[in-house]
Amino acid sequence: MNVIADRFRLLATGVCATLALSGCAAAPGAQTTAPSPSANKHGAPVLTQPELDTAQFVPDPCRLLAAPQLAQLGITVSGQPEDSPLGKACRWVATDTAAKVDFSLDINTQIGGLDQLYGRKNVFRVWQPLEISGYPAVIADEAGKPFGQCRTNVAVSNTVLVATGLQLKAGLDKPTDFDDPCPRGVKILEQVIRTLQGGR
Repeated sequence: MNVIADRFRLLATGVCATLALSGCAAAPGAQTTAPSPSANKHGAPVLTQPELDTAQFVPDPCRLLAAPQLAQLGITVSGQPEDSPLGKACRWVATDTAAKVDFSLDINTQIGGLDQLYGRKNVFRVWQPLEISGYPAVIADEAGKPFGQCRTNVAVSNTVLVATGLQLKAGLDKPTDFDDPCPRGVKILEQVIRTLQGGR
């Protein structure tokens, strides 16, 4: 069972139901640049960094992490393309390697940006705003305890989120950071932002 994918499908279905009139019918890969607001309706932080263009990566999110970046993250396996309710995703299954992690990346061009996610924050039992490389982000999870898993969203523009969901290996062979998995997601998204900024 792909726990990450199943939980993401449930989240995405709820988001699309809420926002059916405002974007989930958009064509996959569509991206628009919205004017930077002085304040957001639902209280999300205002984007103060330059918007990053994800268009070339939407068809193949595996390209968001190059081999040297994966090596920095301790990942020795190749990413595998997957479909998600919001378009294409990429998954790296490294559970049986020294990294002991299974994680995915997706580019969310459908829900309308971070402020729309803030509009639904009451459905999450874990809600932790933060910044990643200067871009507003949030750790949002419906589970009350991490249990080795974490989902982190970063706003790379006013309308687009890049998200990573990860699950650390459980059991007697679990990694030492099993009870604090989210910093790994932050490191992954730092590398993604570097890619989007044109550096690898």
